[in-house]
Amino acid sequence: MNSADNESRTKERPLANRVALVTGGAQGIGRAICEALARDGATVVVADLNMSAASETTAAIVDQGWQAVAASVDVASERSVKSLYSQVIDIENRVDIVVNNAGICRMIPILDIEVEEWDRILAVNLRGTFLVSREAFRLMKDQGSGRIVSIASAAAKIGGLAAGAHYSASKAGVICFTKSLALQAAPYHINVNAVCPGPMATEMTDAWGDETNAAFKAKIPWQDYGRPGDVADAVAFLASDKARYITGEVLDVNGGLVMD
Repeated sequence: MNSADNESRTKERPLANRVALVTGGAQGIGRAICEALARDGATVVVADLNMSAASETTAAIVDQGWQAVAASVDVASERSVKSLYSQVIDIENRVDIVVNNAGICRMIPILDIEVEEWDRILAVNLRGTFLVSREAFRLMKDQGSGRIVSIASAAAKIGGLAAGAHYSASKAGVICFTKSLALQAAPYHINVNAVCPGPMATEMTDAWGDETNAAFKAKIPWQDYGRPGDVADAVAFLASDKARYITGEVLDVNGGLVMD
């Protein structure tokens, strides 16, 4: 293959020869992110607590002719996160892109939130982001490069329209943590950014019913929900060289629901 062919292939698959780790990658937005990164050439580690679903997603990606492996992780557990990185390094010897997508969400009034549930939501959504990102920072610091993208939420900026206060608080923490990590990681050429989706067309919104969905869509200037692929494309951009000078940024993907 000549140099022109190599250049063309790189443009077609801008993440070729890179290893991407996606937590919560088995389904929904996480699966769309895994597919987008694999489509762009990355070898994707589909990390999830649900290994059956992770294996299914991995198989679907491989069937497309792309590269992916499944891995088990509980992001709220320091031991599990460290074990995940050990597995990835044993297989791929490096990690270039990390996407913090694992999270849980419940729509529940504040007065109905028990302390145990508050702690559980923050453990997965915020502590998980910290644990996964900390290990990524250690690894990427030695590599001298890397991309960390965390999935926050429009709820982090405006409160819980479609989520509980504990979910909104955890995602607001993700935004602040992203900026703090970006400051410390920038000297090592590690980009750290966040993506804030608004309501997306997923199984969760389908379960709300037509009346609730119509009310939510009416609040969005676009007058419709986004799709998981909209979030995935934003992540793929931030993971690419086109975003090499972008760090500490919070990218809204919400059809105009939040403009700041």
